[in-house]
Amino acid sequence: MARAPLNSGTVSALPDPLDQPSTVHEAVMNERAVRATAGLMLITTVIAFSLAFFLQNFLLLKIITPVLFVDFTLRVFTGMTRFSPFGILGTLLVRNQKPEWVGAAQKRFAWSIGIAVALLMTVITNLNITGALPLSFCVMCMSLMWMETALGVCVGCVIYKWLVRSGVMQAPQFAPACAGGVCDPAVSAARAGQPGSRSVAGSH
Repeated sequence: MARAPLNSGTVSALPDPLDQPSTVHEAVMNERAVRATAGLMLITTVIAFSLAFFLQNFLLLKIITPVLFVDFTLRVFTGMTRFSPFGILGTLLVRNQKPEWVGAAQKRFAWSIGIAVALLMTVITNLNITGALPLSFCVMCMSLMWMETALGVCVGCVIYKWLVRSGVMQAPQFAPACAGGVCDPAVSAARAGQPGSRSVAGSH
């Protein structure tokens, strides 16, 4: 079976028709690479947090928070592997594994939340604000990254599903595949009432 190219981020970049369902019509990302990337970010954040919490050395935390902000931003606007250092390394780590393609829409939404949190943490840490506020945000960030890495639970994807179901966000034309199927039923149901909508399963 062909190996996924490093820059695969859309259906047109997929190496082998057997590696992805023939009914996918929108941009996709490799779930395995996404989880590996989250794991790398988790390791980096835990090291920076430990130095700050146990040794009161905040230098690495001040450095890593803007790095995470930039990395999240790059992934939202350019994809996993074009410019994102964490995304490139995470993709390389799983390059010999069969890809698990999921929709890009909900991942970009989740990373947009990461942008906001990382920006807030950048401001907090570089203004030398300490105490419960930065501690709470750090623990929250590490918890979210651990859930993505270890459990395959994308909290941002769950929020995306809820927003689509509630009508706050417009349902995409094709229901994006989510790890564990957390997005598909909600998006399909929200799209069912839209005129001219087509089912993913029935599109070729």
